[in-house]
Amino acid sequence: MNKTVAIVTLPRLDLTRPSIAPAILSSIAKAEGYTVHIHDFALELYQYSAKEDWNEFELFWQLDLNYELADDLRLKLDKQFNNLVNRILENNPTKIAISVFSHNSINATDIFIEKIRGQTSADIIVGGQGATIKVKSKPYAQTLLDQGLIDFFCAGEAETTFIQALSQKLSAGVNNWDWIQLDKLDETPIPDYSGYDLDHYHFLETGKSLWINGSRGCVRRCDFCDIGNIWKKFRFRSGESLANEIMFQMDTHHTKTFHFADALINGSMKAFNDMSRGIKEYIDNGNIERPRFGGHFIVRPSNQMKPEHYETAAAAGMDLISIGIETGSDALRARMNKHFSNDDTAYHLEQCRKNGVRNLFLMFSGHPTETLEDHNQTLEMLKRFRRYVASGTISGLECGSAAIIADTPLSHWANENRVEYSDVKIKHKGDNRFWFNPANPTLTLKERVRRQLEIYETAINLGWPLQHIGSQLRYMRRLLLIEKDRDEKYLCKQNCTTRARPDDKELSSG
Repeated sequence: MNKTVAIVTLPRLDLTRPSIAPAILSSIAKAEGYTVHIHDFALELYQYSAKEDWNEFELFWQLDLNYELADDLRLKLDKQFNNLVNRILENNPTKIAISVFSHNSINATDIFIEKIRGQTSADIIVGGQGATIKVKSKPYAQTLLDQGLIDFFCAGEAETTFIQALSQKLSAGVNNWDWIQLDKLDETPIPDYSGYDLDHYHFLETGKSLWINGSRGCVRRCDFCDIGNIWKKFRFRSGESLANEIMFQMDTHHTKTFHFADALINGSMKAFNDMSRGIKEYIDNGNIERPRFGGHFIVRPSNQMKPEHYETAAAAGMDLISIGIETGSDALRARMNKHFSNDDTAYHLEQCRKNGVRNLFLMFSGHPTETLEDHNQTLEMLKRFRRYVASGTISGLECGSAAIIADTPLSHWANENRVEYSDVKIKHKGDNRFWFNPANPTLTLKERVRRQLEIYETAINLGWPLQHIGSQLRYMRRLLLIEKDRDEKYLCKQNCTTRARPDDKELSSG
């Protein structure tokens, strides 16, 4: 009996390392006796695209931009999709599993399913957070099922649903949304990366890198984030389990660099400290070389995370962490429900400096309640922490623009406070950056773009390394063009006190 599954990942994805979800699916399918073929189309498309074409494709994947490709680019894209379909069909799969990573994977999923559905009798299975995005009042996966374009969708965690879908069994989370959280994360399978050519990914200067998952959910409830809605309970793996997986992957793939896919790697201080001690013990006993790892990290005050915690984590390999600073205003950060201050950040950075841990600042401009004073405090914060840029403790800054994502505390607040949403002309709803808060009328899209650009300008003048600025500028330009063509009230009102909008030429120069 032929038991072959094709596992497909589609744009838009980070190409620094292979996605973890298909690697988990691969482990599950192999345990059930399937032959597995991994197809990372996001990476393949990048490899076969000229830089200019790739930039256009990146805009096309982002739903809220409603970006149309030129005819010649659409033909190029169709050719690559046709090649993908042909390669998949060569292996005569009985199952085709599609990982829909986010709403920005929906365009690619639509194209792929349209091309392959009529050419195979294989069961088509979709899953991932992008499958939950509402399309015409229904989750995307439900819409695909109702239209007969797929056979099964998996909601929730693959460990409890994918086996059932492979067996064509309807259970909790298979073709319904009544999925049950997995409590014992130590029992999850180790991701199988054997189907990837790891040397083709855009690993950082530390070398090839793999994802690892230590927890699911989050201990925080930031108002702009939907993780609290997706995961009802924060669960974490034991430190011993994580240390064992790191050792296994180091032996199997000869990689020393790992990045945690968690919302937070120090959400549970007990699990974090257990992991650090476990890895350090393996290092001290000569079982493994010192790895390098990072992930999303909470800035905690000194009474929650002691200096010795930093020391042990650094000795275990903590190297590069991403911290959601968001803003330089303590007041605005509190309104976001992020409970730490600039002074806490200063303590954190000093401990990282002493232990050689690098930090990537994650920020965004234009929260719906952001005042000009809040913004100015962000600029002052960039000046305050400049010395940590000079020391290498701060290795980069990413700054985006505020979105009101569905089913977040911020979206509920926006509905209660009559924040206006534009009726974006797109097939599916993605991150909503087209909004206007009548209680904060000067914070138009034009002003939000101006503030974001001022953060960039200030950071550049202070020597901060900026990441992804080219793609951000192209994105901002597209947002402004959409608003200019539609409704000026979202762009600027007559009483707007903002400076002149940067013209298209200035934005496109990045």
